[in-house]
Amino acid sequence: MKALASDFDGTLYFENGVKEDDRKAILAFQKHHLFGLCTGRPLIGVQHYLENCIQPDFYIVSSGACILDKEGHVLYEQTLSKAITKTIYEQYHEKAEVSIQADFRIYTLVQNSQIPLAQTYVESIDCIGDDHIFGLSINAVNEKQAKQWTYDLNATYKEIMAFQNKEYIDIVKRGCSKGEAIKKLKSLLHLDYVYGIGDSYNDIPMLESADCSFTFYDSPEIVQKEATHLVSSICEAIERIERE
Repeated sequence: MKALASDFDGTLYFENGVKEDDRKAILAFQKHHLFGLCTGRPLIGVQHYLENCIQPDFYIVSSGACILDKEGHVLYEQTLSKAITKTIYEQYHEKAEVSIQADFRIYTLVQNSQIPLAQTYVESIDCIGDDHIFGLSINAVNEKQAKQWTYDLNATYKEIMAFQNKEYIDIVKRGCSKGEAIKKLKSLLHLDYVYGIGDSYNDIPMLESADCSFTFYDSPEIVQKEATHLVSSICEAIERIERE
């Protein structure tokens, strides 16, 4: 059995939604293989956008901290402690907007959040349960700041791993990544071959771990170097897979 794992933002989903050619190619691919997501977003951050469009066969969410089947049942998860979550929040919340992925929701302590996702407002981190904290996301506003903060976080905290996703930073438990989740998915679902496609820095672990990987001609050069093939779309990637 083959599977294709796709990043969400800028790979599958764009400003105008999912490209029609990609949608048709995915539906045809799913007749014989599996198609799923591998994203820094939590489950709630992708499901609404794919309604009446695509039904993924699996979900790797929160940068690899959680893997779910097509019905949303958890197959694997890794969580952060409340203590480290509080520490990182306290360090960055006055510099940037920080959201917390927990209990399959996105929590914010900002009443007028600028992050374009459905979020649950809470007055304090203490309002969030201690279990199932999958990660944090920081809106660093620009890529230069995101790159520096990602480096700082990884150098300072041994319990976590931070990944830059353009101007955002996704933070999960150390040992988690899109790449490690790809390996876990292959084992859990007894897959013969896993393909991966993504467009940004946080996709690099996935591109490295997949048996064969794709990125776009306009992706950052460092991302292109880690991909097996360059393509213009998911549709083109699927066409190449089907020719193999």
